[in-house]
Amino acid sequence: MMLAEITEPELADFTSAYGTPAKEHIEALVVDSDAFDCVKLVHIAARSQQLDIGVTACRSLADAGAALASQRYDVIYLEYWLGDETTIAFIHEMTGAGTPCIVLTDLNEPDIRRIAFRAGAQAFLAKDSLGPQALESVTLAVLRPQLCARAAA
Repeated sequence: MMLAEITEPELADFTSAYGTPAKEHIEALVVDSDAFDCVKLVHIAARSQQLDIGVTACRSLADAGAALASQRYDVIYLEYWLGDETTIAFIHEMTGAGTPCIVLTDLNEPDIRRIAFRAGAQAFLAKDSLGPQALESVTLAVLRPQLCARAAA
């Protein structure tokens, strides 16, 4: 049977037999000096169909450090430029500690991407084209080893 041939009753039967797939829960730290961009990311994350993303938003690296001292995060989403400093040293530090970083920025330039990747960023997304599917796809790709280990446990 082809996917296009599935009818509503068949889908209902499948859902009743197997349940709706559970979303994978992850904890994410967001570091962005722009409060509006933080709120926007929370709304985008809430629309994810595959991930239940718990978001803690910070507006500075100092706040991020405090958040990291009190809780473990699966992933860090961060802006490249925080107004008076870059997050490059922070990305390098977090990569060394084993926490993957995904850069979400308005500065969608090849040089910025190279710098971020050389610092250890796992992925790079432009804010102007960010939607739930892109966020969850990149996050799932970055966290694949961790999520597979969880499923096996």
